[in-house]
Amino acid sequence: MSWLKHHTQSEAYASQAEALFRNRQFDRATELYRLAADAEVKALENLDSSKIRTIGITAVSAASLYFKARDFLQARKTAHQWLSTDLLPTFAVEELEDLVQVIRYEESRIKSGIQ
Repeated sequence: MSWLKHHTQSEAYASQAEALFRNRQFDRATELYRLAADAEVKALENLDSSKIRTIGITAVSAASLYFKARDFLQARKTAHQWLSTDLLPTFAVEELEDLVQVIRYEESRIKSGIQ
């Protein structure tokens, strides 16, 4: 499959997840967010390294979708994987660094029992 097919599949899963989340069907929404994130990772695997802006957008999307799926470990791994490359535009580096901070905060909040 091409980047476009995986990315389109991701968008469809994410859209369904948003609708389910709004309807308070959190477990199913979480599953679909994960599927959306997995599809974005596959889309990244099908991208030419010269497509810097698209790589940045897709990497941020993948990490963010894992975060929405409450898979903080995979979100952090995805962010760090792409931050360790020289393939990201500045905006994507900034967004992934911000996301890593949000993940750390969320994990700390959960561990402390704060709601």
